[in-house]
Amino acid sequence: MNLVRRERADAPRGSAAILIAAATLLIVACGDTEPPPVLGWPTTPPEALSGLDATFYQGIPYGPFGEENHFDILLPNDRAEAPLLLYLHGGGFRAGSRGAAWRGNRARKIAQLIDAGVAIASADYRLLRKGEDVGVIKSLLDSARCLQFIRLHARDLGIDPDRIVLMGASAGAGTSLWIGANDDLAQPESEDPVLRQSTRVRGVILLETQATYDIARWSTDVFPDLGISVLEGARLLGLEGQLLVFYGISELDQFESPEIVAYRRRVDMLDLMTGDDPAIFVRNQNQPDVPPTNVGVLFHSANHAKVVADRARDVGIEHVLYAPALGIEDPSGEDDVDFALRMLK
Repeated sequence: MNLVRRERADAPRGSAAILIAAATLLIVACGDTEPPPVLGWPTTPPEALSGLDATFYQGIPYGPFGEENHFDILLPNDRAEAPLLLYLHGGGFRAGSRGAAWRGNRARKIAQLIDAGVAIASADYRLLRKGEDVGVIKSLLDSARCLQFIRLHARDLGIDPDRIVLMGASAGAGTSLWIGANDDLAQPESEDPVLRQSTRVRGVILLETQATYDIARWSTDVFPDLGISVLEGARLLGLEGQLLVFYGISELDQFESPEIVAYRRRVDMLDLMTGDDPAIFVRNQNQPDVPPTNVGVLFHSANHAKVVADRARDVGIEHVLYAPALGIEDPSGEDDVDFALRMLK
């Protein structure tokens, strides 16, 4: 057996370190088959988190792809089996990092969640790169694996595996919707204990989401009045290269090939949604109600949010919708934190 030693700058030294090492060897010698502790040593939290009654752990590996398969977690102190909000960052699958969860104006909402006893995790995932032949599915599956890893190690992490909500912005929102809309991705016969874990959650929170990653449906469902195909739109906006990378193809002519049509179906969240899926909170508020003549409107139009909510209504999924550019405000007044706390009761 190989023992991996993870050192931190604030790790105990001297006799304390010797005692920890001795305890570890004793567990191995006794044949303990439980998953090993995964948290490592606490780290100094980002400045926005200072003063919270919580402990921060950074850079926990959950998969085989190096730094892109790490997550951070903020755990309320003195709270066993805390419910969890797992945050997935945006960036168009080409940029961004897990640090986005801890920056900007999120401090107030993080404090609300911690005060309510909710843990918060934020994950990285593999990004898209030109010349690769895998496409966006690798990013989606990485995020699902992070969820599964947390579930496998819930006891060590102090997490209640049955009370988890996903939250994402932009690409992270679409990923959250994809995980939530899929049937359980668990593989009970897998040799990998992580992949044997469930991917079902209590709810998904979508901020500036895309409705589907079958981008052909953006022409027919999201922007039906434009009268142009997705390929024409990609050329007009100079997005041909991004479209190729998104599906791991080398020529636009492959977009209608049987293999890519099957791929598109696999990442079509609208088609995957069924009545037994988790509740949805969706809010697209950062773009005006105008034709998608730039990338921001194309990816974050309020139309995406409305299409998701319409589909949820049609199949019987509970949902909360905010699309102010379309004059739609949920009458409940419930915000994303309110929704998360309600789902995690």
